[in-house]
Amino acid sequence: MAATESVETSQTSEVNVDVQLSEIDTVKQSFVGQCRVLTNVGDHRHIVTLVPKDKELVIKFQLTASYPKDAPGILIKSALLKEEEIANLQSHLQEMAEQLKGAGIMLALAAEAETWLRGQEIVLKERSQENQAKKSNKYDNKAKGDKQKRKKRKEQIEENETENVKKAAMKTAEDVIKRIQWDGQLPQDEFIVGYIDRFKGIQEKYFTSFSWEDIATVDYTVLAIPKHRIQYFKYRDIIIWDKNARLDNVFGSLGSKLTVYDVIEQCRKEDEKKEMERMEDENEDEENGDDDDDNDSDSDDGITVSLGATSQPAVGSNFDEEPMSDDDGGIDKYWRDKMRPNHFLALRISSEDIRNTAEDIQNIILEHEPQYSECCIPPRALHITLCTLGLDTLEQVANAVRALNKIKPELETLVPKDKPIVMKGVEQFFNRVLYAKVECPPEFYQFVEHLKLCLKEEGIEIRDNHDFVPHMTVMKITRPVARATGKKYISPWLYSSQAEVDFGTQAVDNIHLCEMGFGRQDDGFYLSPLSIDW
Repeated sequence: MAATESVETSQTSEVNVDVQLSEIDTVKQSFVGQCRVLTNVGDHRHIVTLVPKDKELVIKFQLTASYPKDAPGILIKSALLKEEEIANLQSHLQEMAEQLKGAGIMLALAAEAETWLRGQEIVLKERSQENQAKKSNKYDNKAKGDKQKRKKRKEQIEENETENVKKAAMKTAEDVIKRIQWDGQLPQDEFIVGYIDRFKGIQEKYFTSFSWEDIATVDYTVLAIPKHRIQYFKYRDIIIWDKNARLDNVFGSLGSKLTVYDVIEQCRKEDEKKEMERMEDENEDEENGDDDDDNDSDSDDGITVSLGATSQPAVGSNFDEEPMSDDDGGIDKYWRDKMRPNHFLALRISSEDIRNTAEDIQNIILEHEPQYSECCIPPRALHITLCTLGLDTLEQVANAVRALNKIKPELETLVPKDKPIVMKGVEQFFNRVLYAKVECPPEFYQFVEHLKLCLKEEGIEIRDNHDFVPHMTVMKITRPVARATGKKYISPWLYSSQAEVDFGTQAVDNIHLCEMGFGRQDDGFYLSPLSIDW
């Protein structure tokens, strides 16, 4: 008799497991990238964790072997709910679970949680925004204001360029060349020539790179071009003469009322303004004991590359950060520092093909601009940033190490080991960061999202400002180099020949917890409190 009961119990348990797995699959499909499942934890057969999108809310369902006959245990976590609200919601869901007993109730309970919050007039997203507003309201308003100003300025320029004006005689490219050559007040090394190469299309080179003698008299080793191939001239990054757009701000021959002197003066004033702002920023840093040198290390982890963003700095980039007002007793600066990441998780590049190709591109650039040597990312430091973290104390670093060791077995089941990452072509961000374009399988994105989900549940603060866009930085212009050389941009013609270069492939076989800054290990990589290899 006892043996019969044991067999029946075993059969019932197996049926329950099948029912649980079937329901869990359904939940995963409804919460893609927001569902985590642990198996055989203590007395529980499964623990299902849901993190609804755009809500600072975690719902845990604890399933025993007798579920769905018995109701699941329910736990609620939220940094935005009061203890009383958490207890009330948890009690409400537990009572509903007892009433509904049976398969397929987890989705119903998750929906009921949102219904209960609405009924209590609790909007987690609004509370989250209010919480963030206390930290970064002025910073966000300033960023939005600057973006609107740039948009209006761009629209005004386009309007002026397309204005229907009577065509006047325009000075030629040869006139511009002679002006730059013979006007002693014009710094020749700050002018750039855009011309058509018969094989490569539009190319850019510094004015001083050319021989401007009669092309029939120069040697074949000398760089010289026919004048009719010249499309435009730039002073620094500003186009001052454009044949196709009929723009002449060298002589002002088309009625723009601007000459090259005016453009140079505008740039000089802008440089003075930025220098004053930089000095004020440095003075503020000294008064507040803030050391911003880390921003000029060869780490790219303060840089956010956004899809389609090639001309404007994204929030989180380290370039030309305007000093924020401390009118409120330093509150804004305090919150800005608290929101700035100081550690990051990275996939270290171990492929020799990728390392060698990146180094070849750097050498091509250094042949023309040797002063950029400090801006190159050393081959042994190349990496793909997975996410950035806020670990402000040694205790928080230790917690992150413990959390990563804890979730390592779970992550190992999701690592797309047989689907390597492909790197092909180079792209630029705001002409200050040169990076390799990365092609990843969907499984890699899912792995990164799950990694972040696990870290968030373990209480590790993730300080990413944008969606994950994988990239590998090859070079970036640091502020010390920009100040020392007066050049803040990487001219496109320096790397245009490598636009579609094939770097190679990289296996997803490691994760490193890295510290932002200048410190490096003996092997040349970032200081890493923890490294995981698969």
